Amino acid sequence: MMLRCLIVDDEPVAQGILERYIQQVDGLSLVARCKNALEANHWLQKAEVDLIFLDIEMPHLDGLNFLSTLINPPKVILTTAYREYALEGYELNVADYLLKPISLERFIKAVNKVADKLEIPEPPATPTGDYLYIKADKKMVQVYFKDILYIEGLSNYVRIFTSGKPIISYQKLSYLEGVLPQKDFFRCHRSYIVSSVNIRAYNSNCLEIGGAEIPIGGSYREATLERLRPFEA
Repeated sequence: MMLRCLIVDDEPVAQGILERYIQQVDGLSLVARCKNALEANHWLQKAEVDLIFLDIEMPHLDGLNFLSTLINPPKVILTTAYREYALEGYELNVADYLLKPISLERFIKAVNKVADKLEIPEPPATPTGDYLYIKADKKMVQVYFKDILYIEGLSNYVRIFTSGKPIISYQKLSYLEGVLPQKDFFRCHRSYIVSSVNIRAYNSNCLEIGGAEIPIGGSYREATLERLRPFEA
């Protein structure tokens, strides 16, 4: 299922960041960018909208007052540079509150609060070769197992780290755990799957892969260290 999104923000830079995130994250599509509440109201009358990214500080009619005028609003994620609006926003039953500048990871966590109520699409068939196809950037992307460094789970999304830029897909980490070759990949934490051949260093608390430190979860520690022990000199 695709979430149809509306951006309402009077700052072009903030609009651009949100649009880029929407384009990067599978399961989202952009309906329109609006610079004020009047434009937003026009699009709400004209098109189907599932989720609004709503700035609070806007001229004429601010985001909170605009939200209070809507009879049956879509899901709303507030965006603002001012932390003090958080409580008032939650009183209006918004899905989440994003403090600018907004990181991609925090953006995904906010979207997950809405996506949790939706069904994740049926995954493709189990791979039989040395690669699999991942739905990302509105297309199916071929990812070779040898290129994967590690995978981070973000609730309903995964972020696949390779030697290139990360690939973000609307998928469960548990699904990938089941289809990746077990001889080459294992779960070291509830939020991470790693490639064993790409581990450059480790201790009892973390693994070093591709310049990043991946934590070893307490319940995964014994199995992780047991798996790596045969390679010790």
